[in-house]
Amino acid sequence: MQQMLRVGVIGLGLIGSLHARIMAECPSAELVAVADINPQTAEKVAKCYGCAAYTDFRKMCDQEKLDAVCICTPDQFHLENAEYAAQKGLHLLIEKPIAPTEQQARQIVQAVENAGVRMMVAHVLHFDPRYAQLEETVRQGRLGEIIHMFFRRTNPRSNGRRLGGKVSIFYFIGVHDFEMMCACMDSRPVKAYSQRVSKVNADIGCEDTVLSTITFENGAVATIELCWALPENTALGINTYAEIVGTEGAGYVNIMDQGVSVITKDTVEYPDTLHWPEYNGKVQGDLKEELHHFVEATLEDKPYLTNTETAITAVRVIEACFESIKTGMPVEI
Repeated sequence: MQQMLRVGVIGLGLIGSLHARIMAECPSAELVAVADINPQTAEKVAKCYGCAAYTDFRKMCDQEKLDAVCICTPDQFHLENAEYAAQKGLHLLIEKPIAPTEQQARQIVQAVENAGVRMMVAHVLHFDPRYAQLEETVRQGRLGEIIHMFFRRTNPRSNGRRLGGKVSIFYFIGVHDFEMMCACMDSRPVKAYSQRVSKVNADIGCEDTVLSTITFENGAVATIELCWALPENTALGINTYAEIVGTEGAGYVNIMDQGVSVITKDTVEYPDTLHWPEYNGKVQGDLKEELHHFVEATLEDKPYLTNTETAITAVRVIEACFESIKTGMPVEI
């Protein structure tokens, strides 16, 4: 009989609920239990997938025979979740960002090392074939020495108005690009300068756009543009772009839609075809690939595709960006 990884999911928001479904559908995993502070949410998800429901993640870790947990709670709870689960001998899949500060990220790493368990930080761009191919091209040296990088990630204004004040734009959408920037650049980031604009979301004290310039030890520079003030009819609710220019070539990712348009008399829709589309009765896409990779690599004791130190570096750079916005000056990293 094929070995199964017994998994619990902590936090059942959008991403956590997807984690639960994908684990329930994964042939190498068994979704044993889910936990959420909202009892109705926990019971609803548990009923869908025939698993146990908890409102206290500690009780889930204590009472169920688990091998691993997916931590899908808001960023500020990652340390608490990770330390407890690690102490129980459970492997960890932690949704991005690993933590809201470098200090907390280091505490998580220490807890994992002390417990002798494994951890993977869920940075899904490494499972997006477009970004994965760009990263591989850089790693192969085909672009030569990197001169500059540019990343854009934008969302409709509803996300800013829904989440502003609860989570930073840097961590909700930007950490994807900060982490990919660090993964592609073979040099230490040394300086950050960020500027913030607030017009659409000014009444809730939230930024519309943040532009950040990162300088690296080898002299290369990167710019990251983040925005959650786009009109609501934006294709797929997202517009992303990546450009990496080197001494021997250049590479690009340009995403405005997913190649499918659905037009009715009232609406124009651009369905997701990559991240977590549903077809043939199951969730497909790069999130599925990420979770299946975690399951298989954990069962087979193989390396994870994402790098924990790179995930932490991304957090350190973002912390410098926060300080730059506060002071209005470039900040040493």
